[in-house]
Amino acid sequence: MKDENVRKFFRLAAQDPVVFTDTLLPVKTMSRVDGVLKKHEGQRKWMREAFAPINVLVPGNRFGKSTVTAMRHLWFAFTRFMPRGSHMGSHVPYQTISLAYSSEQAKIVFGMIRAIVSSELFSPFVKDIKESPYPKITLFNDSIIHVRSAHDGGKYVDGFEYRYMSLDEAGYIDDLKGLVNGVLIMRLAGGGILDMLGTPKGISSNGLYWYASRALSSAPRYYGMRGSIYDNPFLPEADIRMRDRLIAASDPKMRQQVIYGDFVDYSGLAFSHDSRENMFRRGMPVHEDPLEDHKYVQAWDLGRQTDFTVGFTLDITVEPWRSVDFQRLNKVPWESIYTLIKDKAVEYDVDYPRIDATGPQGDVIEEELYKRERPVDAFRMSSSAKKLDLINTLQTVMDWERKQVRVEPWTDENGFEQTIPIMEEPDPQTDMWGLLRVPPIPVVIDEFGVYRLDDRKLQQDTVIALAMAAHRAFEERAIGEPVWGGIY
Repeated sequence: MKDENVRKFFRLAAQDPVVFTDTLLPVKTMSRVDGVLKKHEGQRKWMREAFAPINVLVPGNRFGKSTVTAMRHLWFAFTRFMPRGSHMGSHVPYQTISLAYSSEQAKIVFGMIRAIVSSELFSPFVKDIKESPYPKITLFNDSIIHVRSAHDGGKYVDGFEYRYMSLDEAGYIDDLKGLVNGVLIMRLAGGGILDMLGTPKGISSNGLYWYASRALSSAPRYYGMRGSIYDNPFLPEADIRMRDRLIAASDPKMRQQVIYGDFVDYSGLAFSHDSRENMFRRGMPVHEDPLEDHKYVQAWDLGRQTDFTVGFTLDITVEPWRSVDFQRLNKVPWESIYTLIKDKAVEYDVDYPRIDATGPQGDVIEEELYKRERPVDAFRMSSSAKKLDLINTLQTVMDWERKQVRVEPWTDENGFEQTIPIMEEPDPQTDMWGLLRVPPIPVVIDEFGVYRLDDRKLQQDTVIALAMAAHRAFEERAIGEPVWGGIY
């Protein structure tokens, strides 16, 4: 290429990772057509959009996540990308690191990277390749791509600063949050980017579900993406036949996990993944000022000793209802809580904010607010049945008018043929179903993601507060307009 063409390519490659991969990454050992490495649309989307500080990809099997991770490392190292506002000294080497739960898994991505850089087009940009003691590749611009195991609490992640990290098969790591917070974030240079990838292993305490829930709900500083085996059109014939057999005979939940990359609700959670994903809407602000002629309801779950006090305000003027204010505080004087409830009721013109008045202290709280000229709707969960009714109402609100789109045949392990109802999927662009929309507040996402009806050992403040608000809104919806004139 002529010098001007080279400069033009470098400019375009720095702006668009797909231009870089389409131009420089032909290889005959991977998914290909006519010997050229092809990126399917799911991979292209991930390459172009995953630039939050923490990005989470949870695809089904055979999506091609190892291949796209290899592409990401080469693009970061080749362009020496840094997010706007970050900087690095000229003496600091630009380094990336590919991690996996085991050295064998880490070698898969390294093998992908090595195959790419050994190609005729890319090899001129490679300065050095080392296999031991730890694999690393140095490019023409002195950027270095490292490969390590994340085993034993990340002790093999040495003291370098990295601009880009990827963690493959993150679902297999027992203490993922400990690894991320205690090791990886500490090794990530200012403005650096961390990718976590892995096919879901069911909802568990290992952490991938925790991060994916935040990312898929577009919590601040997160980006999330799901992927399906169907996204990859380059699978060989044998994989296609295997997929068809899996669809026909597998357990429905396992099928959703393996093929579509869904987190499967095996463990009796109160709220389904789809319902939660549909309720949390990216781009919604946590606070919206009150609007004239709009109708609002409020509910508060009050912290007694160590619990948090949480309050939600819902705009129920139109459907779906919107959360327009969220409050959460802990270890503050009761006088501050009383003042906050009164101020928020005045701000949104709510005559009777609902409070959790369960227990003997509920009467005291109700009386104290009445003294402050703010009467409340005292809601008492005097029995497990009443609490169940509260949660059932919230479930109904979250799934309101969700329709069945089709049924699919399924043969169970005993050979009996059944049909499985397939419901509408969440659609963040529309409001086709569900009566409630909430911004992706991380603590709310977390609590809803693990909430069970047996919640004695769970953090549940935001769930109960939102359930009370939705219950109150549902009551308002049922009342309707008054009929003037009576019946005589």
